[in-house]
Amino acid sequence: MFKRIFAVILTIAMLASLAACAGKAVPASVDAEGRFVYTIVRSGDKVIPAVEDAAKNLRSVMKENFECNVTITKDSSYEDFDGNYEVLVGDTNREESAKAKQLLLDNRDNYADDFIIAVIDDKICITAATDEMISIATSWFIENFCDDLEAWAKLKTGYTFIYAPERETVNNVVNGVNLGLYSVVLPRRTSLMVGMGADEFIDYYTDLGYSIKEYDDFLTSDEQEYEILFGDTVRDASKSVNVEGDNYVIKVVGKKLVVKGGTHLATWRAAQRLMEEIKENVSGEQGFNWPDGHTINGKYDATEEGTYTLNWYDEFEGSEIDFNKWGDYRSQASNTPTDSSLGGKLYKTNVYNECKYTGSDLKKLVYQADGCIVMGTQRVNEIDFVSSTISTYWTMTYKYGVMDIYGDLSEYPAYCSYWVNGASTTNPGTKFGDRFGYQSRACMTEVDILENFSKNNSYAANVHRWWTMVNADGASTGSAHNSMDGNALYSGNSLNNKSFKYDSEKYGDNMTDDFHMYSYYWDEESMKFAIDGKVFCDYKYTDNFSVSVHCLMNYLISSNGMGDPSYGATYNKSEDGDYYEHKIDYVRLYQTGAKNSQLITAWPQHIEKGESKIFYPENSIGARY
Repeated sequence: MFKRIFAVILTIAMLASLAACAGKAVPASVDAEGRFVYTIVRSGDKVIPAVEDAAKNLRSVMKENFECNVTITKDSSYEDFDGNYEVLVGDTNREESAKAKQLLLDNRDNYADDFIIAVIDDKICITAATDEMISIATSWFIENFCDDLEAWAKLKTGYTFIYAPERETVNNVVNGVNLGLYSVVLPRRTSLMVGMGADEFIDYYTDLGYSIKEYDDFLTSDEQEYEILFGDTVRDASKSVNVEGDNYVIKVVGKKLVVKGGTHLATWRAAQRLMEEIKENVSGEQGFNWPDGHTINGKYDATEEGTYTLNWYDEFEGSEIDFNKWGDYRSQASNTPTDSSLGGKLYKTNVYNECKYTGSDLKKLVYQADGCIVMGTQRVNEIDFVSSTISTYWTMTYKYGVMDIYGDLSEYPAYCSYWVNGASTTNPGTKFGDRFGYQSRACMTEVDILENFSKNNSYAANVHRWWTMVNADGASTGSAHNSMDGNALYSGNSLNNKSFKYDSEKYGDNMTDDFHMYSYYWDEESMKFAIDGKVFCDYKYTDNFSVSVHCLMNYLISSNGMGDPSYGATYNKSEDGDYYEHKIDYVRLYQTGAKNSQLITAWPQHIEKGESKIFYPENSIGARY
């Protein structure tokens, strides 16, 4: 909240600080070419949109208000020299930027929401611990020093101003160090349940003004001196702690704090226990002080009120597909084929191998083996392709929870998808309605957990709303649609981008070379998308219109295909293969009744009647809006 009211507070603080400021005014001259004596400089090593925009805005204001030209450049464009007057925005390569940053960091431990303005020799430094605060600091600098040259003259040599809002004091200590100075480490690949536990710690300490860094355990060069190790990381401290089943351990091992359970749920519960211990601290008083070797043991209890439980899953063990869990997506497999990129047809198949293509060279594209379900895609002749799909349309629909899908995606030119959908759920007399009941909704949600569009090192998430338009007589006139596409909050240069890019240079492989954890979190306020336990996009749909559509039940679909002229890569017969596989090791759905979750399971696709099971029957099926 302080970021919305900081300007008023800072203006008052600034007036007080200027009155006591010593030294002489900084230069404010204009050369013979009408150029201001100070050059605005930002880092050339890495383009940071928030800092770039802040520097450009500063230049525009100075140019207009000072009625002169103002140069803006990157620190790498020329070597520094004595008498080189510069305004340094953010972390530049100038030593004065580093000095100002260190003054800020030395001022107090919880500096994440602080910033500094410092005049050091011939530089004016504007910096902070985060990009967002650098932008805010620059806006404040503009407000206080850039109205005109008279305002600029208030800057004095040797001037230093640090903005440090009041913060609650938290004195929890591990092996002699404030826990807010620890970094967080996750396994390279893990469940979102583990990631959520780490995120709760990060969010709590970030709100207190600490700058918590998060790493995965892949690079040894990323190892920090003080770390909290969530889950089964490859750090030696993690390896030294053995825990099995539903048991968990919180243990201080040297300069590391191990938070580890025998399962993903147990690790999540260990993280909850850590937060319980942290929050017992009374503001301003000494909290816990854990020495090396301090240990807390506990056990995940599925009956504990409000806890997450594993409600639906398939580990794909054995050689046969479990038709109690999987079927086709509606009747998609027997639909009319569409056109292929080679001038032929695109056919579909599913777990029952129903397909309109009848050629003898078609493989069994959906099968279970070696602990995985496999979905293949095949070019079956010179011009035709067959894709494959599995779905819970006939067997399971749910609302809210955490879904982990541990999968190995097909490589280029194939394309894969994981998505949940609410189509064909509203009309009485449908087979879906007979199984799960009828859901009255104004429109339908489609959530794309993953679409890789044939890319080996990136994929996109998305949230769509679909609805039917009617005329004055109530007759349908077609459908309409909107989505996250085009929303600046979730695309472009946003740090909350709906598109994920895999760091193949860091990991030394392609994302499609191995299994990764693709996860989706859903509650009545937001949807979060994650890979390997780390959230990359948080969609707050309560900020959007008609949010109730996102609060009704959906089923899961996954598919694998190639050869579509409008989706994914253009197939090349001379370079691309005839067959590609997509594998899923497991799917797990975690839910808690505390989140108004719902889950209904039903009988297999080819059985006309049976019994359904309703989880959380006390919770509402529909939305609360």
